[in-house]
Amino acid sequence: MEFDYRICVNEYGFYCVPDAYAKREIPKILAQGGVYEPNTLALLARRAQGGDIVTGGAFIGDFFPALARAVVPGSRVVSFEPNPLSFAAAQRTIELNGLTNVALAPVAVGETSGTLHLQLAREGGSATAARAKIVETDDEGETVPVEVVTLDALCPSDRIVSILHLDVEGHEKPALLGARRMIEQNAPMIVLEADRPWQRGMYAEFLAEHFPAQRYALCGGMERNVFFVAQG
Repeated sequence: MEFDYRICVNEYGFYCVPDAYAKREIPKILAQGGVYEPNTLALLARRAQGGDIVTGGAFIGDFFPALARAVVPGSRVVSFEPNPLSFAAAQRTIELNGLTNVALAPVAVGETSGTLHLQLAREGGSATAARAKIVETDDEGETVPVEVVTLDALCPSDRIVSILHLDVEGHEKPALLGARRMIEQNAPMIVLEADRPWQRGMYAEFLAEHFPAQRYALCGGMERNVFFVAQG
Protein backbone atom coordinates (compact mmCIF):
# COMPACT_ATOMS: atom_id res chain seq x y z
CA MET A 1 0.00 0.00 0.00
CA GLU A 2 1.29 3.46 -0.93
CA PHE A 3 0.57 6.31 1.47
CA ASP A 4 2.13 9.55 2.68
CA TYR A 5 3.71 9.42 6.11
CA ARG A 6 6.29 10.91 8.42
CA ILE A 7 8.72 9.13 10.72
CA CYS A 8 8.60 10.00 14.40
CA VAL A 9 11.03 8.99 17.16
CA ASN A 10 11.00 8.62 20.94
CA GLU A 11 13.19 6.87 23.51
CA TYR A 12 12.15 3.41 22.29
CA GLY A 13 12.47 3.74 18.53
CA PHE A 14 11.00 4.96 15.26
CA TYR A 15 7.41 5.06 14.07
CA CYS A 16 5.65 5.35 10.73
CA VAL A 17 2.80 7.85 11.11
CA PRO A 18 0.47 8.21 8.09
CA ASP A 19 -0.36 11.81 7.23
CA ALA A 20 -4.03 10.83 7.43
CA TYR A 21 -3.56 10.18 11.16
CA ALA A 22 -1.58 13.34 11.98
CA LYS A 23 -4.35 14.94 14.06
CA ARG A 24 -5.00 11.86 16.19
CA GLU A 25 -3.86 11.58 19.81
CA ILE A 26 -1.12 8.97 19.47
CA PRO A 27 0.52 10.55 16.39
CA LYS A 28 0.51 13.95 18.13
CA ILE A 29 2.32 12.45 21.13
CA LEU A 30 4.85 10.67 18.92
CA ALA A 31 5.44 13.81 16.87
CA GLN A 32 6.61 15.52 20.07
CA GLY A 33 8.96 12.65 20.96
CA GLY A 34 6.61 11.36 23.62
CA VAL A 35 5.40 7.89 24.60
CA TYR A 36 1.72 6.93 24.54
CA GLU A 37 0.57 5.31 27.80
CA PRO A 38 4.14 5.20 29.18
CA ASN A 39 3.20 3.66 32.54
CA THR A 40 1.17 0.87 30.96
CA LEU A 41 3.97 0.19 28.49
CA ALA A 42 6.56 0.03 31.27
CA LEU A 43 4.40 -2.38 33.29
CA LEU A 44 3.87 -4.69 30.32
CA ALA A 45 7.62 -4.74 29.72
CA ARG A 46 8.33 -5.64 33.36
CA ARG A 47 5.68 -8.39 33.41
CA ALA A 48 6.80 -10.21 30.26
CA GLN A 49 8.28 -12.96 32.51
CA GLY A 50 9.79 -15.02 29.74
CA GLY A 51 6.62 -15.52 27.69
CA ASP A 52 5.02 -14.02 24.61
CA ILE A 53 3.12 -10.74 24.75
CA VAL A 54 -0.11 -10.79 22.75
CA THR A 55 -1.24 -7.23 22.03
CA GLY A 56 -3.70 -5.61 19.64
CA GLY A 57 -5.06 -3.83 17.80
CA ALA A 58 -1.63 -2.66 16.84
CA PHE A 59 -2.61 0.69 15.28
CA ILE A 60 0.75 1.92 13.85
CA GLY A 61 2.84 -0.34 16.09
CA ASP A 62 3.54 2.28 18.73
CA PHE A 63 4.03 -0.39 21.43
CA PHE A 64 6.25 -2.63 19.30
CA PRO A 65 9.78 -1.23 19.84
CA ALA A 66 9.49 -1.24 23.64
CA LEU A 67 7.78 -4.64 23.94
CA ALA A 68 10.06 -6.32 21.39
CA ARG A 69 13.00 -5.27 23.54
CA ALA A 70 11.32 -6.49 26.74
CA VAL A 71 10.69 -10.13 25.78
CA VAL A 72 13.49 -12.63 26.31
CA PRO A 73 15.22 -14.42 23.42
CA GLY A 74 12.89 -17.05 21.98
CA SER A 75 9.76 -15.16 23.00
CA ARG A 76 7.91 -12.76 20.76
CA VAL A 77 5.28 -10.07 20.43
CA VAL A 78 2.15 -11.30 18.64
CA SER A 79 -0.24 -8.70 17.29
CA PHE A 80 -3.00 -8.00 14.79
CA GLU A 81 -4.42 -4.97 12.98
CA PRO A 82 -7.41 -5.18 10.59
CA ASN A 83 -7.29 -1.57 9.35
CA PRO A 84 -5.32 -1.73 6.06
CA LEU A 85 -3.62 1.65 6.50
CA SER A 86 -2.75 1.03 10.14
CA PHE A 87 -1.43 -2.43 9.27
CA ALA A 88 0.81 -1.00 6.54
CA ALA A 89 2.14 1.65 8.94
CA ALA A 90 2.76 -0.95 11.67
CA GLN A 91 4.69 -3.10 9.19
CA ARG A 92 6.82 -0.08 8.36
CA THR A 93 7.41 0.56 12.07
CA ILE A 94 8.65 -3.03 12.40
CA GLU A 95 11.02 -2.51 9.47
CA LEU A 96 12.29 0.85 10.75
CA ASN A 97 13.32 -0.74 14.03
CA GLY A 98 14.60 -4.03 12.60
CA LEU A 99 12.25 -6.03 14.83
CA THR A 100 12.57 -9.75 14.14
CA ASN A 101 10.50 -10.98 17.09
CA VAL A 102 7.19 -9.30 16.21
CA ALA A 103 4.47 -11.27 14.39
CA LEU A 104 1.75 -9.06 12.93
CA ALA A 105 -1.39 -10.33 11.16
CA PRO A 106 -3.84 -8.24 9.04
CA VAL A 107 -6.92 -9.58 10.86
CA ALA A 108 -9.45 -8.82 13.56
CA VAL A 109 -10.02 -11.23 16.45
CA GLY A 110 -13.25 -12.69 17.75
CA GLU A 111 -14.99 -15.70 19.25
CA THR A 112 -15.02 -17.59 15.95
CA SER A 113 -13.39 -17.27 12.55
CA GLY A 114 -15.21 -15.57 9.70
CA THR A 115 -15.64 -12.15 8.14
CA LEU A 116 -16.94 -8.95 9.73
CA HIS A 117 -17.07 -5.25 8.81
CA LEU A 118 -14.54 -2.71 10.03
CA GLN A 119 -15.81 0.87 10.24
CA LEU A 120 -13.14 3.24 8.90
CA ALA A 121 -15.32 6.35 8.86
CA ARG A 122 -18.59 7.22 10.52
CA GLU A 123 -21.70 8.15 8.58
CA GLY A 124 -21.04 11.57 7.09
CA GLY A 125 -17.39 10.84 6.38
CA SER A 126 -15.69 11.41 9.75
CA ALA A 127 -12.61 9.17 9.79
CA THR A 128 -12.25 6.98 12.86
CA ALA A 129 -8.52 6.25 12.30
CA ALA A 130 -7.21 4.86 15.59
CA ARG A 131 -10.77 4.22 16.75
CA ALA A 132 -11.76 1.98 13.84
CA LYS A 133 -14.14 -0.64 15.14
CA ILE A 134 -16.01 -3.79 14.20
CA VAL A 135 -19.66 -3.16 13.29
CA GLU A 136 -22.55 -5.50 12.54
CA THR A 137 -23.40 -4.33 9.01
CA ASP A 138 -21.71 -2.67 6.06
CA ASP A 139 -24.08 0.32 6.04
CA GLU A 140 -22.58 2.07 9.11
CA GLY A 141 -20.41 4.66 7.36
CA GLU A 142 -17.34 3.63 5.37
CA THR A 143 -16.54 -0.02 6.07
CA VAL A 144 -14.29 -2.75 4.71
CA PRO A 145 -14.69 -6.51 5.14
CA VAL A 146 -12.01 -8.01 7.37
CA GLU A 147 -10.98 -11.53 8.19
CA VAL A 148 -11.67 -12.55 11.78
CA VAL A 149 -9.67 -15.25 13.57
CA THR A 150 -9.54 -16.43 17.15
CA LEU A 151 -6.58 -15.55 19.31
CA ASP A 152 -6.17 -19.28 19.92
CA ALA A 153 -5.66 -19.72 16.18
CA LEU A 154 -3.26 -16.79 16.05
CA CYS A 155 -1.05 -18.20 18.81
CA PRO A 156 0.07 -21.86 18.62
CA SER A 157 -0.70 -24.00 21.66
CA ASP A 158 3.00 -24.65 22.34
CA ARG A 159 3.67 -20.94 23.03
CA ILE A 160 3.82 -19.56 26.57
CA VAL A 161 1.82 -16.34 26.85
CA SER A 162 2.54 -14.00 29.76
CA ILE A 163 0.39 -11.02 28.80
CA LEU A 164 -2.82 -10.53 26.82
CA HIS A 165 -3.39 -6.84 26.05
CA LEU A 166 -6.51 -5.87 24.10
CA ASP A 167 -7.61 -2.50 22.74
CA VAL A 168 -10.27 -3.51 20.23
CA GLU A 169 -12.91 -0.80 20.58
CA GLY A 170 -15.68 -2.69 22.36
CA HIS A 171 -14.94 -6.09 20.83
CA GLU A 172 -13.07 -7.34 23.92
CA LYS A 173 -15.59 -9.97 25.03
CA PRO A 174 -15.65 -11.92 21.73
CA ALA A 175 -11.85 -11.62 21.57
CA LEU A 176 -11.51 -13.12 25.06
CA LEU A 177 -13.88 -15.97 24.24
CA GLY A 178 -11.72 -16.75 21.23
CA ALA A 179 -8.70 -16.98 23.55
CA ARG A 180 -10.13 -19.65 25.85
CA ARG A 181 -7.33 -22.17 25.34
CA MET A 182 -4.66 -19.51 25.68
CA ILE A 183 -6.15 -18.17 28.91
CA GLU A 184 -6.87 -21.53 30.50
CA GLN A 185 -3.44 -22.86 29.59
CA ASN A 186 -1.35 -19.80 30.51
CA ALA A 187 -3.43 -17.59 32.84
CA PRO A 188 -1.74 -14.48 31.43
CA MET A 189 -2.10 -11.04 32.93
CA ILE A 190 -5.03 -9.50 31.03
CA VAL A 191 -5.04 -5.80 30.18
CA LEU A 192 -8.20 -4.29 28.69
CA GLU A 193 -9.08 -0.78 27.57
CA ALA A 194 -11.70 0.69 29.90
CA ASP A 195 -12.44 4.37 29.41
CA ARG A 196 -15.43 4.28 31.77
CA PRO A 197 -15.47 3.20 35.44
CA TRP A 198 -18.39 0.80 34.97
CA GLN A 199 -16.37 -1.24 32.50
CA ARG A 200 -14.09 -2.46 35.29
CA GLY A 201 -16.88 -4.33 37.04
CA MET A 202 -18.27 -5.60 33.75
CA TYR A 203 -14.96 -7.17 32.76
CA ALA A 204 -14.42 -8.59 36.24
CA GLU A 205 -17.81 -10.31 36.11
CA PHE A 206 -17.17 -11.56 32.58
CA LEU A 207 -13.82 -13.12 33.47
CA ALA A 208 -15.26 -14.68 36.64
CA GLU A 209 -18.09 -16.23 34.63
CA HIS A 210 -16.08 -17.57 31.70
CA PHE A 211 -12.72 -18.32 33.34
CA PRO A 212 -13.57 -19.27 36.93
CA ALA A 213 -10.61 -21.61 37.45
CA GLN A 214 -8.13 -18.78 36.88
CA ARG A 215 -9.79 -16.59 39.56
CA TYR A 216 -8.90 -13.34 37.88
CA ALA A 217 -8.63 -10.41 40.29
CA LEU A 218 -9.06 -6.79 39.27
CA CYS A 219 -5.80 -5.09 40.20
CA GLY A 220 -6.70 -1.52 39.36
CA GLY A 221 -6.63 0.84 36.43
CA MET A 222 -4.12 3.11 34.76
CA GLU A 223 -4.13 5.20 31.57
CA ARG A 224 -7.52 3.99 30.27
CA ASN A 225 -6.64 0.34 31.00
CA VAL A 226 -7.65 -2.15 33.66
CA PHE A 227 -5.43 -4.99 34.83
CA PHE A 228 -6.44 -8.50 35.83
CA VAL A 229 -4.09 -11.04 37.41
CA ALA A 230 -4.95 -14.73 37.86
CA GLN A 231 -5.08 -16.01 41.45
CA GLY A 232 -5.78 -19.66 40.60
